[in-house]
Amino acid sequence: MKKTMSPLNIKLSLPKVITLATLLAIVPPSFALDLTKGQKILQLGGYLNHSGKTQFIGIEDLIGDRFTVSKHHDGNLLVGLGYLFNHPVKKAIQLSYGINVFYLTKTQVKGQVIQEDLFENLAYKYGLSHVPVYAAAKASIDNPANHYAITFDSGIGFNILTTSSFHEESLDGMTLPDHAFSGHSQVTFSAMAGFGVKMNDVFGHAPLECGYRFFYLGQGKFKKQTNQLLNNLSTGPSYANALICSVVV
Repeated sequence: MKKTMSPLNIKLSLPKVITLATLLAIVPPSFALDLTKGQKILQLGGYLNHSGKTQFIGIEDLIGDRFTVSKHHDGNLLVGLGYLFNHPVKKAIQLSYGINVFYLTKTQVKGQVIQEDLFENLAYKYGLSHVPVYAAAKASIDNPANHYAITFDSGIGFNILTTSSFHEESLDGMTLPDHAFSGHSQVTFSAMAGFGVKMNDVFGHAPLECGYRFFYLGQGKFKKQTNQLLNNLSTGPSYANALICSVVV
C-alpha cells in the first residue's frame, strides 16, 4: 500500500515573495553575479513625509469620534545602505542590481478629535518611522568626458512601518484623554523611484551622487486598547519625498 505524502507546509510572507520575484525579474539572463565585485553604498539625506487621514472611529453604544488631521507633513533625516553589482551594457551605460535598505527617522502626525461628531474637545498626535527594504536597480549614463553621469533608481519590496507615541490632550481643560490606541510594527508593500547626478572621482576614485527619491511606504494601523472601539486608527497611505547624497564605501 502506497503512502501519500502530505504537502509541505511552507509559509512565505508576501514581502519575501515580492522581493525574490523582483530580483529574478530585473536581473538579465546574461548577468553573471560576482559577489566579490559588489559595491557598498552609504546614503544620507532628509525627507518630507505625508501621512494621516480623517476617519471615523465607531464606539459601542455611542455615536463615535471623528479624527481630523491638521498636520499631514513632517520632515526628518534618513540613512541608507545599499549593496549593488555592476553590469556594463555599453561604454557609457551601466546597470546595477542589488539590495537597498533605508531608515526614515520618526515624523509626527497631528490632529483633533471631534467627540460624538459634535464637540472638538481633544487634540492628538502620533509618530511614524520606516525601514523600507528594496530589490533595487540603477541605471547610470556617463557623459562623453566621464566627469559626471545621470542616474535613475528604482526599487520594490517591503517596509517595516512602526506606529508609536499616540497621545491625546484636552483642548477645553475638562475632557479627559482616552489614550485609546497603542503603536506597533507592521510590514507593508513599498516602492521607490528617483534620479540624480553622479560626479566621478570626488573622493579619490570614489564618486559622489546626489539626487531625488520618491518613496511609497504603505499604510499602517494602531492597535485599539479597548473592545468598545469598533475599528482601529489608520495612518492612511504614507509616502515621502527625499533629497539624498551617497558615496561608495
